[in-house]
Amino acid sequence: MAMRWPFSKTVTAVVLVAACVHTVTTYYLPDANTPRFDTDRATQVLGQYLSVQCPERKAANKAVRGDVRLTITLDTSGAVTRSELVSSSGDTMLDGLIGTVTAQLKVDSLRATKKSLTTRPVRVGYDCTQTGGATLEVLRS
Repeated sequence: MAMRWPFSKTVTAVVLVAACVHTVTTYYLPDANTPRFDTDRATQVLGQYLSVQCPERKAANKAVRGDVRLTITLDTSGAVTRSELVSSSGDTMLDGLIGTVTAQLKVDSLRATKKSLTTRPVRVGYDCTQTGGATLEVLRS
């Protein structure tokens, strides 16, 4: 019986630690003083940033290609009201730029059809293997 008590304390401690786990949500909001981008312009802005930052990323041995996944919330005009980071690049500066640019999107073809907001997943790819480039896809679901 003495052996069960220490085991029971260990299990209790593990359960308490597991109950304390939490998640952090990172999201970006649009800036009213910054113009809205369509997907083509947003891709150009990201590509311009990468063309400047890629040599530094390579020199610092940071990932030279990858994907960032976000979820955008759109209003009835097609303007993004919030961009939430779902899958990070591992680089907070790159994630911040991608989140900021996607928060400025306005996609007329994806307007919320109801009086409420709608959400869409977004995939942003980056590639520094040559001159730097970006792809931005607003996915259907």
